[in-house]
Amino acid sequence: MQIKHRGAMRKYELLSYFMDNIPDVIYFKNRKGELVLVNQAHAKGLGMKSEDVIGKTDFDFFPKNRARRMAKDDSFVIRTGKPMIDKVERATRPDGVDNYVSTTKIPMRDGKGNVIGLAGITRDITKRMQFEHLEKEKARIEKKLEVLETMNKVKSDFISTVSHELRTPLAIIKQLVALIFEEVAGQINDKQKEIIKKVENNIERLKKLIEDLLDMSRIDRDKLELHYSLINFCDLLKDSADFYKKLAEEKGVNLKYDFPNKELNLFIDADRINQVIANLINNAIKFTEEGGSISIEIKVLETKIRVGVIDTGIGISKTDLPQLFNRFVQVSNDGGAGRKGVGLGLSIVKELVKRHDGEVWVESELGVGSKFYFTLPRFYRPDILDKDAKDKVDNFLKKGISVQFVNLIIVNYKGFKERIKINPEKLFGDLKFIMNTAFKGASKGNFKGFPLILTDIKNGKCSIVFPKLAERESARAVQLFKDKVKNYFMEQKVESAFVNIGVLSCPTKARSPVTRKFSASFTVKEVYVGLEMRRFKRVFCKMKIKIFLPGNKTETMQTVDISEGGVCFITRKLLKADSEIDINLRFDKTKESVIRAKARVAWIKKIELLSGEPVNKYKVGVEFVGLESKYRKVISKELRF
Repeated sequence: MQIKHRGAMRKYELLSYFMDNIPDVIYFKNRKGELVLVNQAHAKGLGMKSEDVIGKTDFDFFPKNRARRMAKDDSFVIRTGKPMIDKVERATRPDGVDNYVSTTKIPMRDGKGNVIGLAGITRDITKRMQFEHLEKEKARIEKKLEVLETMNKVKSDFISTVSHELRTPLAIIKQLVALIFEEVAGQINDKQKEIIKKVENNIERLKKLIEDLLDMSRIDRDKLELHYSLINFCDLLKDSADFYKKLAEEKGVNLKYDFPNKELNLFIDADRINQVIANLINNAIKFTEEGGSISIEIKVLETKIRVGVIDTGIGISKTDLPQLFNRFVQVSNDGGAGRKGVGLGLSIVKELVKRHDGEVWVESELGVGSKFYFTLPRFYRPDILDKDAKDKVDNFLKKGISVQFVNLIIVNYKGFKERIKINPEKLFGDLKFIMNTAFKGASKGNFKGFPLILTDIKNGKCSIVFPKLAERESARAVQLFKDKVKNYFMEQKVESAFVNIGVLSCPTKARSPVTRKFSASFTVKEVYVGLEMRRFKRVFCKMKIKIFLPGNKTETMQTVDISEGGVCFITRKLLKADSEIDINLRFDKTKESVIRAKARVAWIKKIELLSGEPVNKYKVGVEFVGLESKYRKVISKELRF
């Protein structure tokens, strides 16, 4: 309809425009229930033209039961002269679609006040009802969660109290049994010693059970504290290797370790990670038959290390795998190992790894064996710290003094050396001097033995380690360092060199509802110098990715982040660690933005809801294998590294 100038527009034209353009159904009926006027929305809903609807009743369009209900409402309004306001009901449209509608009907009167019909308006309120339903469901779930949280707290407090109360008498029993075994209270025979030895073994089992219950209680009550220190991870494993090798040997199982040929210095709670390793190795020994083998492998990934405990044991069925890391779950087995414990070990492993910002998962096949994996975050520069430096750092952490690393990394070091005319020894001597000057220029305190400055001339890296300054001093120290490095390269007439600073704080802030507690904190700041941006900077990026699986199967999913080194994505398929897959990435619809590459699965993480309940989805990190330079350029261009 063409609208005339407002001053000349008549009332009926305004009403007609409103009627024809409002999405709600509007209609007028006489006393017989016959439609005398409808708007376009009403006619369109009936699949007819407006003029074809006139003179018909609801019985001509709707099922009899529905038409009877509508006629009853019409009769009430016309008979009583009272309106019917906002009646909500579930309805089925003539096209068969179910929805919710709100209907208002008012009596229509003549000049004498007699009811001659009615006017009605019906609005689709399906979305409103869905929202109200969700609000009610949300309130119901929140109330249920509140009750469960209260019950869970009561349960955790009870377990904690009982466990603590059990520790003291258990310790006394253990001491008394030891006195009897050592014949302090009198001589005993060999048979009695054998029995007492079994008692001691069961006391140890009971002690382990109590410790597990206490740990789970601490986790539930958010009382589990992690005490970080800088640890040589390989040395940590080597310290207990002989014990586990002997334990495996007693059962006729061969246990071996596969260590990387480099030092791995990580910030971890050594006792808790030892607990993780002990649990996984003990389980592997328990469920591996005589003549079997177990291997402990440590792989260095780009930003993580991955530990694998791989056995040739009885394996785990596919039906048991999804619940394996849940509390109080014990999988069925045919190996005769028995159902010992209460099924808390792996759930504690999961929590401890999670609180170290790592992932844990399992791959297994019944009758073939199991592969348990977990990852821990890795930082580049602390790897080169010697024992003296590590001891100094640990002393600060134990005193609750935060520590900061500023790491300088020359990107594409080989190409960089060819472009500059500075001798590497002189270059790093100058950088070391700049680092020291920047720290002392910003620091107001006198820290004996600091800063620690370490250089790695071969790989183009150097680090400065110092107690974390006040926020303003710390920012000033790093900015001073950055500016002085820039000026240095300008003075040396090194063209196209850049100095870029990125900040990585560790431990990272919690990304889950769980509050983490740490004995001390530290930060790692990385300064990149080079002729091109850092290769493996990760950028959050959501786009479609297609993976090609064995048997000509494909799956399309969404990415989480991407770098020139690899990509992280969400999938419903449980992939295997180190398996190779083909992937296709498309940034947009242009041919130049399609990436085809091979990738190796590096780590896997089971996705959970905020409530902790697992879902049938996995976050997977893969590393590119031999990525062609043209595709690397596409990533650099699209993500603007």
